[in-house]
This record gives sequence, structure tokens and C-alpha cells, in this order.
Amino acid sequence: MTSVSKQIEQLNVQKEVRRQAFSEGMKLRPQTRVQLSDGIFSKTEKTDRISLVNLKAIEQFEPDTIYILNNNDIAQAGQKYVGMFVNEPRAHVCIWDFDNHHDVAASLNFAALSDFYVPCHPHNNETYAQVTKAMGSPVSAAVIQWSRAYLSEHRDRLLAATRDPEPLGRHILYPQFPERNAMLQTLSTHFKHVGPVGRTYHDRTELDRLDEWAAHMSHWIIPVRGDLPIRVFDALITGGVPILPASLRDLPALATLQEHLFYFEPSDVWAPQAIVEAANAHFRMQGEAGVIARHEAAMATGHVDTRVQEILAQIYGYLNPAN
Repeated sequence: MTSVSKQIEQLNVQKEVRRQAFSEGMKLRPQTRVQLSDGIFSKTEKTDRISLVNLKAIEQFEPDTIYILNNNDIAQAGQKYVGMFVNEPRAHVCIWDFDNHHDVAASLNFAALSDFYVPCHPHNNETYAQVTKAMGSPVSAAVIQWSRAYLSEHRDRLLAATRDPEPLGRHILYPQFPERNAMLQTLSTHFKHVGPVGRTYHDRTELDRLDEWAAHMSHWIIPVRGDLPIRVFDALITGGVPILPASLRDLPALATLQEHLFYFEPSDVWAPQAIVEAANAHFRMQGEAGVIARHEAAMATGHVDTRVQEILAQIYGYLNPAN
């Protein structure tokens, strides 16, 4: 056995000790607190049991607490996370990793240095399973920029919006994904609202962002390395029709949403008008009823509130395998 293999084995032994101790403690408590990393989870519904934690503002985890942390929020907290995890064995720390499809080195560390690891995508998970026995099934991304209460409050705004037949599809360019960037550049020659964009999107108000999404019938979506982007659910929850790569058609997270989705092949990027016209015709045919149906489907199955419950169900199953 190599030294690396020994370290991995020791980590998994320690995780099992932590799991058993936390599980026994849960049986003695009337309620176990859940804390979500402030950032990705900021628009999640809070309860007397579920609250937010700012990782940059704390130096240690609290015992007898379940933490669900996103990899992006951990990265912003810096190197102190490792010490926080190791130094509080009475906490139970779950990481929901948005980047397991392309950032393998970082994801291996997240899988090793957590009590329970939940990938976002069905990519490379055989690799991560080699470093941890405490890994859940993939839980896809979801709407994170508006709370469900905010969306319900502004539902009439979605229904009253005047919709542009030109698709929306502004994406940030990443140098490590040249094929995606080239696809966006090509589409930008066909559609004025599709193509590269800067990094100022989240500096805008919630309402400004909501109005932009609601101002279009359809949305052209280009993933990173075959992932299922958040913007699929952003499009649906604001009443629009997503246009996705055909390679995503069989993803489990889209199984109940197929009636609302349109797909394109790589060759369609050179002549994209037909797909957009078909998506817009679908939008017009369904009218307000379609906007409501897409909105309600995403509210029920594509919001971060739903993902928190899906992740918690996996955590509880892991902590109490006999149940």
C-alpha cells in the first residue's frame, strides 16, 4: 500500500468515527441545527432549524451542527477551512461541489476533506470515490439568485412582461474552454442578446435581473464541459423556454421537464434561427398558461430550497444507514 493510499484509508477511518459519534449525538437531541454557507445559499428559506453562516467571518465550526457548504463559498474563505474541518470532529460538514465536472484537483480535496461529499454533476465521480467512502449521488444546480418568496411576490410581473423573440444568452468567457467561447462568438453574430458578457451581472439588483430574464421568450444556453447550468432553471422559473445542447437530454434532473425544453446539435450553431423560431412558436402557442407551467415546475423542482432538502435527505441517510 502506497503512502497516499494509507492517508486515504486513515481519512476514511476518521470520517467513520466522526459519522458514528454525530449519529449517536443526533439521537439525544430534539433537533439538529443546519447551517448553509452564505453565498450560494443566500436566497434559501430560513427556519428555526436552518440558518446561514458566513465562512469568512468565523474561525471554527460549532459542534452538533450539520454544515452544507458550497465549494465556491469555501474557496472565498481561504485556507482556514482545512483547520476548521480537522479541529471540530463533532461537526458534520457536507460539501456540495459545483465544479466536479472540470476542476478535478480541487474536487479531490473537497471529497477528502469533508464528512460527506455531494457532486453537482455526473462527471468524474468514480475518481472521487477513490478518496472518500462518504459520497452522495449528484444533486444538480438550481435557481440561487432569487428566493421563492421573491419570485412569488413578482409572479404577476413575469406574466405581464413583453417578450422579445430574440433569445437571451449572455455568458462569461473562460479561457480554459475555447470551444465554448467559439460557439458563443458564432451565436453572437446571429443574435444580439447571445454572446460574451462581463462579470458585473450580480452587481445588478434582483429586479433588474428578473426583468431581463422575463423580457425574452427563449434562452440559448451553452454549458461548461457538459454540465447542467443554473441558467436552465433561471429560464424556466421566469417563464421562458430553454434551448439546450442535445447532449443534456437524458440527464435525470431534466426528466420531468422535457415538455418545456428545446435542444440543439453542435451544427445548429451555424444556422440557429430554426430552433429559436420553434421555441418561440411553442411559447406563443402556450401563452400565459405556458409561462405559469414553466414557472411552477421550476419553483417545485428547480430552486435551491429543493436542493437543500435533497442534500439533507442524503446526509440523514448516510448518518443513519440502518434507517
